[in-house]
Amino acid sequence: MAALLVVTTSPADCDWVGRRIGIFPGGPTPSMFPAHAPFWIGYGFVPTPGELDGEEPGFLSRDTRFELDLDGERMTLSTELATDDETPVRKTDFVNFPDGLPSGWHEFAGRWYENGSLILSSRARIEFVESEL
Repeated sequence: MAALLVVTTSPADCDWVGRRIGIFPGGPTPSMFPAHAPFWIGYGFVPTPGELDGEEPGFLSRDTRFELDLDGERMTLSTELATDDETPVRKTDFVNFPDGLPSGWHEFAGRWYENGSLILSSRARIEFVESEL
């Protein structure tokens, strides 16, 4: 069984852009965010102890994944694999929004799957607002 991972890596160390928006149930999700500001959303999986026994861990299968919908449309996510001496130790699915979103309310729906079974889902509505400089 894989464990859910809430990504805390600095965007400077990866291909993620802007600030991170979290939609994990019970986690800090902003109620407002600047319109047109870059951001990313991503979550991942790590193996539980004992899964790295020389065989490819199940958490790397395509059926263990994070999915995201924005305003009812499925987003195409990128996948990043972290390894330790060629042994995969983390799989992260993420999507960048380099141009942010236009002002107004937007709904995010996240789903976490392990080996094809839905194990968690979340919905968050965030108002994107024009900044006054």
